[in-house]
Amino acid sequence: MSTKIIKALLLVVAIVAAVVAFGRFNQVTLAEGAVPVVWDTEVCAHCKMHVGDPRFAAQLQTTEGDVLNFDDPGCLFDFLQSNEATVHALHFRNHLEDGWLSEAEVGFLPADDSPMGYGIRAVPKGTPEAQGIDWAKSRVKDRAHQQHGDP
Repeated sequence: MSTKIIKALLLVVAIVAAVVAFGRFNQVTLAEGAVPVVWDTEVCAHCKMHVGDPRFAAQLQTTEGDVLNFDDPGCLFDFLQSNEATVHALHFRNHLEDGWLSEAEVGFLPADDSPMGYGIRAVPKGTPEAQGIDWAKSRVKDRAHQQHGDP
């Protein structure tokens, strides 16, 4: 083999190694499960109020590795309606007991005392009378239309 071919092969190997190394170092590690919230310190990504009542907290994790906290499930749904976000995972605080519920595990019930007045709370999916996530999203959407005077 000529030295030109050997140099070209070495250059190709070096370029491939550099691309692989760059990809490994810039790889985002996505959270598995909800990321802990510092109550009364974290700020809601939508309304900018403190996330202070754990019973109503919600969390959006993006595929880019961002973690956004919300003080009301309605804030999360409102945020998703008005912002483009690449969702990796959604988590909701269980209103009935300490802990988080994933999007697959969550159901919703009406609530009179939600922090931002969206009127929904997260409960385990099998809870009697619990509604699905689409029900909760439609309540948030209907509330927005009512506030703006839309039909």
